[in-house]
Amino acid sequence: MTRPIVANISAAALRHNVSVVRQHAPHAHIMAAVKANAYGHDVALCAPVLAEAGVDAFAVATLEEAETLHDLRLERPVCLLGGLFDAKEVAVAAARGYLLVIHEQRQLLWLAMHAADAPLRLFIKVDTGMHRLGFAPDQLSALFAGLQRHPHWQVLGLMSHLARSDTPEDPFNRQQAGVFAAAVAHFGHCTAGQHTLANSGGVLALPFTHHHWIRPGLMLYGLSPFAGRNGAEIGLQPVLSWRSEVVAIRALAPGDWLGYGATWQAPAHCRVGVVAAGYGDGYPRHLGSGAPVTVAGQATRTLARVSMDMLFVDLTVVSAEIGASVVLMGAGGPSLESLAARLDTISYELGCRMQMRVPRQLVS
Repeated sequence: MTRPIVANISAAALRHNVSVVRQHAPHAHIMAAVKANAYGHDVALCAPVLAEAGVDAFAVATLEEAETLHDLRLERPVCLLGGLFDAKEVAVAAARGYLLVIHEQRQLLWLAMHAADAPLRLFIKVDTGMHRLGFAPDQLSALFAGLQRHPHWQVLGLMSHLARSDTPEDPFNRQQAGVFAAAVAHFGHCTAGQHTLANSGGVLALPFTHHHWIRPGLMLYGLSPFAGRNGAEIGLQPVLSWRSEVVAIRALAPGDWLGYGATWQAPAHCRVGVVAAGYGDGYPRHLGSGAPVTVAGQATRTLARVSMDMLFVDLTVVSAEIGASVVLMGAGGPSLESLAARLDTISYELGCRMQMRVPRQLVS
């Protein structure tokens, strides 16, 4: 690749963030969420570093994502958070020994049809109030009665998901944790006791949600799950540094128009840099004019509309020439959290937006 755009992925930051997880939940086992290509950071780069840092298992969303991890041969259990989506997936999942999350009766029927005698390891998803996936608590008695017909299957524990851990003070967190605790009290003896509830917000701020397994995701990549706070403020280090370069410079006179739609007009003489990055790479078009960006180590802003392959930056008061380094977001530039706030979205989305044509590079 010769186009000067790259996403640097910091191994040191990943290791640091795992240590922060350990500090907050020293007695829990870490199931690192690496779904959606490690939240856009590249699972093939991140997962080996996370394994070396001591995470105990990985969590993914699909069988295809699990297969990518299998090919990396990291010798860690892999959990399919969404379970199986089709009976055709049973054979591969059983052969690989993936940990399967069961959230509806249909999945159990598939397993009974195609893997009744396989030594499967399962989590039972409980709906504690989010109403996305899982069995209602009053369905668990019949569910566990039915599981007794399959002695080869091991239920590792109960699983649920926190809906409002991004606002730790919200009483709904205690409500969900209470529903989960009641389910554990009634049915924990039917399992191996490896229950799991906490995501990143729970790990950091809700210790009463810590069980045998915790499932950090966003915080592993140095990002804050809490609105109005960035990762650095809670002791995390950004893993991503999305970079490019100035590939052209234009001198504009007062009144000159810039970019598609002629939406930005120079108010005075100014210098404008053209950067090799655009919405085709995943840089949000709606950031538009005024988004912070760092050029040659100096803070400046974007101008005009973002194109598919290019965007503009203001160089009027910045000492930079063609070839100058540009940090679009992440370490050394504006945080993903701050840019997400400008877009009224979340940092999860910005990482996942980054397209595969942006090469990822592991750095120390």
